[in-house]
Amino acid sequence: MASQSIDLTGQRFGRLLVLSFSHSVDRQNYSKTSYWLCRCDCGTEKLIDGQSLKQRKTKSCGCLRREKMVAEKTVHGMTRCPSWRSWAAMLYRCQDPNNGYYGGRGIAVCDRWRESFENFYADMGDKPEGLSLDRIDNDGNYEPGNCRWATRTEQCNNQRSNRMLVLDGRSQTLAEWSKELGVNVSAIRRRLIRGWSIKDALTTPVRHQTKTIY
Repeated sequence: MASQSIDLTGQRFGRLLVLSFSHSVDRQNYSKTSYWLCRCDCGTEKLIDGQSLKQRKTKSCGCLRREKMVAEKTVHGMTRCPSWRSWAAMLYRCQDPNNGYYGGRGIAVCDRWRESFENFYADMGDKPEGLSLDRIDNDGNYEPGNCRWATRTEQCNNQRSNRMLVLDGRSQTLAEWSKELGVNVSAIRRRLIRGWSIKDALTTPVRHQTKTIY
């Protein structure tokens, strides 16, 4: 019996945003498991199988479970508020030596904020709706004076790995070109890795194909 592989790119499942398809693995019953590269709201990127996403079994990179463990030990009365979730996610990604974006490259949380949520809240206040915690100096630590509540676009433009692309005499970040031209960031990045010219990578429409798996 044939089944169709649905493109999950750009879809959101809980805290996970699907960035791109990764690979498929054959099972003994002749079916296939598809794996997708996802970015969690905490900043962690992880491969998740499509069935777990579609069945809502996986809703984060694991930070939700860790936050629940911290919440059980927290008594300040603001547990689970947006600012507290940002604080908890900040601590976990910086304490994880396997996280290449944060703990793995030495990004740390200042003693004042690591000591308590109350200190973090006193400095940063309520998390505005639609904004996320961002470091102004992307190579600096999480500390007063180097953090702000920023939009997703501001965060993307501030990413360490973001590169500037020049098209028709205009220079913009990959994220800015993606928004202007309507081409997915992951698609542009894959094209550049494959050796496409900047013009073709930015301006060629993405073809959405539905594959049939037998």
